[in-house]
Amino acid sequence: MPKILITGNGFDLNLGLPTHYNDFINILNCLKEDDFDFDKIYSKSVNYEKIKSNFNTFKFDQEKLEQLKEEIKNNIWFEFFNDEFKIETWIDFENKIKYVLDVLFSSFKYIENVFFSKGSLPLGSEGRVYPISIFNNNIEMIVILKIFSVLNPSTSDRIRFNHDFFVKKHDHYIGIDFDKISKKLNLELINFKKIFNSYFEIFVFPFYDNITNEIDKNRYKKFDKHFTFNFTNTFEKIYGKNDITEFLHGKIDSLENKIVLGINSLPQNDIDDRSFLPFTKYFQKLNNKTDYKFIQLYKKKDRENYEFFFLGHSMDRSDADYIIEIFNFVKELKTKNKIIIVCHNASSESKLLINLLDIIGKEDIENLMRNDILSFLQIDSSELNVALKRGVTKGNVYYAAISAGTS
Repeated sequence: MPKILITGNGFDLNLGLPTHYNDFINILNCLKEDDFDFDKIYSKSVNYEKIKSNFNTFKFDQEKLEQLKEEIKNNIWFEFFNDEFKIETWIDFENKIKYVLDVLFSSFKYIENVFFSKGSLPLGSEGRVYPISIFNNNIEMIVILKIFSVLNPSTSDRIRFNHDFFVKKHDHYIGIDFDKISKKLNLELINFKKIFNSYFEIFVFPFYDNITNEIDKNRYKKFDKHFTFNFTNTFEKIYGKNDITEFLHGKIDSLENKIVLGINSLPQNDIDDRSFLPFTKYFQKLNNKTDYKFIQLYKKKDRENYEFFFLGHSMDRSDADYIIEIFNFVKELKTKNKIIIVCHNASSESKLLINLLDIIGKEDIENLMRNDILSFLQIDSSELNVALKRGVTKGNVYYAAISAGTS
């Protein structure tokens, strides 16, 4: 009769760790300065007050720090994310990857129409410049094409194409080399993952050994299995529960660098997009052999009683496949079940409910709530503490608790 915990980034944030998207960008930008220390670095974190209250200061690994400085200098994905002002969460971050691919796919149609609809271009035409009107003066598209080197710098109203991304044949350029573009962008994304790995190893992991406040080590003692959407081993390090964690999106490990950091699906288009599959989460999970079986592990034991707790997950559509799988699993069980959504306050409860309605649908959510299967508890409530620490009863009871967390 398993008791199962599922965690998202809110699990780490609630402990005070600097794992917010803005922490990542703002702290790495500090490295561009010559003079910084612990307080200057972490004053950029949304969790700065918790960091001061809950942890001791520590020294950074200088060797890794110098290597990281070099890694962020020339990575085009970091340059792009650093210049994007509307990214607030890791979900926004993933949406921006999709946005870049959307823009690229749209621009390919323009390029094909301008250059190759009537034939080919001769070698030696690399220096030609063109008015930005060929992209209908779409400045945002032009900026992205420049960042990702599809366009070379020119004047403000003129553009020049990087012919390295054209297919050469018989002394002519005959089309766009989609495979070459995708390989460059994917290599840069792989290098971005190295930056991501280094950030966590330098600026997050040392906190595990520098906790000053008292932690209730028994809070998750009753759990038999832990699935996490995070890349961190926070659960094991802080609560001492070993060998029960499965990393749904991989874990931080600089030697392997096998984390899932991408999009749910490729943009709809009419080009051959096989070269861009490495940007999808499903390709990365299969290719990296991260855990993708999830609740399938329990399908043959559907007559047992289960308690599922989701903590620190925003219930956003970016993880809809997992959420739907759990709700379907609940519906298919022949036992009496209960789903508990853990929220910080009334505002987060509303956001979680909206996300669930969007993913699961009005009819199912209404039925679950009318039958007292789906309910909400606040994260600091005594009712939640009781639910976390009790064992799975012999009665037909199923619990899934979901805490509102910032991605």
